[in-house]
Amino acid sequence: MTSIEAPELLREAGLRVTRPRVAVLDALERTPHADTATVIDAARTLVPDVSHQAVYDTLAALTEVGIVRRIQPHGHTARYERRVGDNHHHVVCRGCGDIADVD
Repeated sequence: MTSIEAPELLREAGLRVTRPRVAVLDALERTPHADTATVIDAARTLVPDVSHQAVYDTLAALTEVGIVRRIQPHGHTARYERRVGDNHHHVVCRGCGDIADVD
């Protein structure tokens, strides 16, 4: 997804296009299976003054309309991914904690 596609995706979902929303979508494209702290850091590369609350609110709104999927592997914090629309599972490395999709 490019930064040009993000506004269209938001509009199609009935959401207003805002800089924080575009930044969060971009962050999730660059960092799949990201926790909230990672999304905040990545979003701040585009919108340096984006607040924690704006990112939390954006993740909730994007999850509610189905643009983003929230996953929470057992024993881990919630993670977010852009891959939606299919039923897939995740595997978590016991050594480093990395998460990968299982098709």
